[in-house]
Amino acid sequence: MPLSADISTALHLLEHVQERVEDCNDPKLQMHTTQDIKSLISLLEDPVFRSIVTIQDSLIELNSQLGQHPSIIPGDFDINISGQLELSVPSTPVQPLGSNVYQDLYQDSSELEDQRVPVVPLVHSSSEDTSAQVTSPSLVSEVMGMPPITTTTYAKEFKKVIEAAARGRQVFTVQLYKPEGTSLGFSVVGLRSKDKGELGIFLQEIQPKGIAGW
Repeated sequence: MPLSADISTALHLLEHVQERVEDCNDPKLQMHTTQDIKSLISLLEDPVFRSIVTIQDSLIELNSQLGQHPSIIPGDFDINISGQLELSVPSTPVQPLGSNVYQDLYQDSSELEDQRVPVVPLVHSSSEDTSAQVTSPSLVSEVMGMPPITTTTYAKEFKKVIEAAARGRQVFTVQLYKPEGTSLGFSVVGLRSKDKGELGIFLQEIQPKGIAGW
């Protein structure tokens, strides 16, 4: 239940208690409780306090939406002057990948599970050309059974590996420029099969207003 609803319920109960205290014939009880009850009611009715509660509810909702749409970027949401959350993301949350995803590519990969996208760190060579080299086998190399790329002709060899991994499918090269402090607006997922092992990294979601969606 939203915090604002809890506050409204508490306010209603306090008003009911206040009425009961005023109707009772116990001056001592009225003397010790009336002022405290009025102070609590005044706090719960305060517009600034209610605005803070509304913003808190909006932040909780935003956190929930981030769990359903991990590629949300700052331009996808806003908190208006009344404290309400305004979102511009798909109403349908991202569903887990089913067993029939990419069935046309991998007929026997019926048991797929999300995997953490592997990190392939790049370091500079100690030689003067300071060319980048891969320090651990890439996912594509593991799938294709190829050794890691360690030569200075990295771009050409990398392109060959990508084309081999594509198995005849069309390959596009896209350059995205990400400003500092923003998201590219898309998410990826790594897939694996108990029979075939690592199947690759696939695009899971693109936010229409994200950098990748432009």
